[in-house]
Amino acid sequence: MPAVTSILAACSLLGVACSSTEVAAPTVAEPTTTTVAPATTTTTTTTTTTTTVAPTTTTTTTTTTTMTTVAPTTTTIPTGAILSSEVLDIGSLGVAWRVTYTSASVAGDPIEVTGVIAAPDTDATAPRPVLSIAHGTTGLADQCAPSASFPDAFSLAALTPFLERGWVVTATDYEGLGGPGLHAYIVGESEARGVFDIVRAARDIEGVGADGPLVVWGHSQGGHAAMHVSQRWQELAPDLDLVGVAAGAPPSQLDLLSTFLQGSDFQGYLVMVSAGLAVSYPELDLKAVTNPEYHYLLDELENGCTGHIMDLVNPIPFAELLAVADIFAIPEWNTRLTENDTNQLPNQAPVIILHGDQDEQIPIISSEFLLSQLCGMPDHAPLERRVYPGATHSSAVLDYFDDLIAWLEARVEGEAAVDQCSS
Repeated sequence: MPAVTSILAACSLLGVACSSTEVAAPTVAEPTTTTVAPATTTTTTTTTTTTTVAPTTTTTTTTTTTMTTVAPTTTTIPTGAILSSEVLDIGSLGVAWRVTYTSASVAGDPIEVTGVIAAPDTDATAPRPVLSIAHGTTGLADQCAPSASFPDAFSLAALTPFLERGWVVTATDYEGLGGPGLHAYIVGESEARGVFDIVRAARDIEGVGADGPLVVWGHSQGGHAAMHVSQRWQELAPDLDLVGVAAGAPPSQLDLLSTFLQGSDFQGYLVMVSAGLAVSYPELDLKAVTNPEYHYLLDELENGCTGHIMDLVNPIPFAELLAVADIFAIPEWNTRLTENDTNQLPNQAPVIILHGDQDEQIPIISSEFLLSQLCGMPDHAPLERRVYPGATHSSAVLDYFDDLIAWLEARVEGEAAVDQCSS
């Protein structure tokens, strides 16, 4: 779950102010929209956007409207429409923008999400492959949005091999990081929507050419997001040509992981998961399961990023944090924790799991269980797992990076993926 401190911490990706480069902001076209019947509303809200693109749309049932015009009988919800953009300087690597784009929450409400789009240039004459990066844990508050610190040396190093191959790279901040609300941490559908919708945004920037095969890579929390991308593809984005998903150290077996993290240097992640679920599902009451003595911690989630949360939460004995003996024993919490695990749905696109055997945050046994569980599901796409001896949670990224590039490139080129389930 934590952010990676080596190359992938870099791949938390992206942000900074407008650069002085002469590259123009993206040229965009009229948006296409889907009209759906809304829930009852007593007000009409109109929002004017400064930049628009032709997005692919998702039809959902909405209960609130924050970005669109609500007519008496219809609500228009475009997904993947760019609302604003600013040019970022990535030097000779190409062109990049920090963007705000439209997506949808798990409740079907229209939301704004931020992220970065990068390309070799804006002169594409044919479809280019797209890599969508899902970042590791940074925190829950807006100031933790990865795009805010882009570009830096590590992130540019991570992007370089893909931009040099002529690919487009996108990187979402996810729901609630850089946009309204608390981050929906470890909510799989929310993460997957963020990953898919920024690709849709990139597809409609003139000259970028982001219409080729799509591959996705994420590590830690990003590995969780990547697994949900592979499992929810046909539900959320059948219009995108997803050909491969790489998941580094994906959190799974959430009940086992909870036990593993309690009392550790990473105990704060458990509070973050609970908060992320509670902000996404109205039936979950975080204060009701938290010891009143520690309710102040919930306000602190907005006041700092991962390190701040760890400093506050880790010293507290875990048994004192909760007002209940076992959160998994509460039916509504158990339901949401289970459905947001990565072992509930078969993968619909080829997947490779990459994991260091000395991972101190996501135990190696969890991905062994995950592979076995997914292999047992009918109609799954090819699955492969590679273990890197001696590698920790962070160092594994360096150890597997060359293998990652080769595997993603093979998927883009149409090579058949290995399926360990059948071997």
